Amino acid sequence: WFYAFRKLLPEQHRRFTPFDYDSVMLYGEKSFSKNWDVKSMTAKDGRFLPEDKPGMSKYDIERLNILYQCPRK
Repeated sequence: WFYAFRKLLPEQHRRFTPFDYDSVMLYGEKSFSKNWDVKSMTAKDGRFLPEDKPGMSKYDIERLNILYQCPRK
């Protein structure tokens, strides 16, 4: 699980959109915790990071469209 926390070099970042706290690709605040009552990470702005998201966010969809060169509908 160390790969999940490895820092990327600046040239490895491919964001395309603003940082997305609602992304399905973002780990929840208790992910990788040995005790599910303890947070393993917190958002810098203090917002709640749920373990399960209801679906893809607006920016998840936008990034997929950019990566796979899909036309906007």
